[in-house]
Amino acid sequence: MGRRIFAGLVGALVFSLLALACSSALSTRACAAEGVVQGYQVLTSSDSTFIVLYPPHLERMAREIDKLLEESARGIADELGLERIGTIKVILASDTKTYRILHHGKVPEWGIAFSSLEDQVLGIDVDLVVRNPRPFSTVVRHELSHLLLSQRVEGARVPTWFMEGLAMRQAGEWGLSDEWRFMTLAARRTLPYLEELQGAFPSSADEAALDYGLSYLAVDDLLRDRPGALMTLTAFIRDTRDFESAFTSTFGLSTYDFAGKLYVEIDRRYKVPGTILNATPYWLALAVLFVAVYVVKRVRMRRKLDRWDKEEESERRFLY
Repeated sequence: MGRRIFAGLVGALVFSLLALACSSALSTRACAAEGVVQGYQVLTSSDSTFIVLYPPHLERMAREIDKLLEESARGIADELGLERIGTIKVILASDTKTYRILHHGKVPEWGIAFSSLEDQVLGIDVDLVVRNPRPFSTVVRHELSHLLLSQRVEGARVPTWFMEGLAMRQAGEWGLSDEWRFMTLAARRTLPYLEELQGAFPSSADEAALDYGLSYLAVDDLLRDRPGALMTLTAFIRDTRDFESAFTSTFGLSTYDFAGKLYVEIDRRYKVPGTILNATPYWLALAVLFVAVYVVKRVRMRRKLDRWDKEEESERRFLY
């Protein structure tokens, strides 16, 4: 009974906060959330860090998410150097229509979750998540990385390529299929400049896959052999409010110079193999054509040799 009363009080507080946010023109997303979560249940984590809002029929999923958040948050925060995790609201949209209202159409059709850094809200489209091949834990950890990074740098601007690449790395979502797809795309398309990846990624799935892949490879290259570099970088970003100077102070080179070295490595590792892979159908067709021509020539030569043998045999009979 006490737990239900507490949950009800928390729910009332959350709805009050959302209603207050609606009075500001800068909080349209919070206003939309206030309208769609009426009747939702509220689940608060044991340390009150996470507040999960969910439709009654999704209670089991809400509890799984709450457990996953508590298990994942500390590890991600420690990598970033974040000592205290601020409150995060999680909203489980029961259908895609509700989900679109939450993000105001700012997430592409293939997007199954979003994070609002200003409001510290994590939104999830349950309909799409259950049909997506990616593990649910990966989706949650990816968005959690965005929110905790924002908390660590205290809202300072971070380029999209770094934010997305870091989220992919912390979520552990780069696999063989991702590498294969990036290889084939990199061979057919022009790689974007790293410094261009500042805003939202394109809605095209292929273009987005190329941008996400480049972002992951960049962050992985930066942090793979540099333990503690992430903590140092985020501290510089927080204190200087400038990603470029923080990057140079941490790694000893500018993002422009780093991008140049990265492209050389990507060209070596992915461009040439990708070109060969993309050319496979043509090489296969050429090989089939070569074999066909060879067989035809062999058949014709065999027939010619047989004719010559018959003619020679006929001549021998005539002579003898």
